[in-house]
Amino acid sequence: LAFNQFLCSICLDVFTDPVSTPCGHNFCMNCIKTCWGDSQQCNCPLCKEKFTKRPELKVNTTLREVVEHFKKKSVLDKHEVLCDVCTGEKLIALKSCLDCGLTFCKIHLEPHTIAKHKKHNLINPVEHLEDYICQKHEKPLELFCRDDQMCVCQFCTEGDHKNHNTVPIEEECGQTKVRHFHTKLKVKILKVP
Repeated sequence: LAFNQFLCSICLDVFTDPVSTPCGHNFCMNCIKTCWGDSQQCNCPLCKEKFTKRPELKVNTTLREVVEHFKKKSVLDKHEVLCDVCTGEKLIALKSCLDCGLTFCKIHLEPHTIAKHKKHNLINPVEHLEDYICQKHEKPLELFCRDDQMCVCQFCTEGDHKNHNTVPIEEECGQTKVRHFHTKLKVKILKVP
């Protein structure tokens, strides 16, 4: 199974109490309940299939067990990301900067506390930072194109995705924390054509 099959498409995190909708898509129990709110008429956030009656959701115990096994394995396989700037012995990175295209340890992150770099997009440290940056424009992927179902940068909306329905990534994933989305983005990313 691919890593992204363990991710809820609403929170973009590994499933917690996964449930299946009648159309066959899986979501975290809390995510889908929050998404539907108090509405009696609901639709699948992924395929948009409408359900005339609110589906009764039950935890998919098989998927939950597979996800738990995956979580345990990924903790064992996890290793720390190192600073790109350190010379000699590299220190453990604290943040990756989408604007600089580098990952920084505590010492090298200092310039990002001053005005010039304060507005840079910092995310939790990642190994493949290029997956978070538009390959065409070399800018952070901050928007989601609903027409093409892909992440795009601001410059993409002036070209290939002009007049498309684009929204901030955090709006698409139903959260206000874009930082959380970016930490999970590399498994969801679609490259710009």
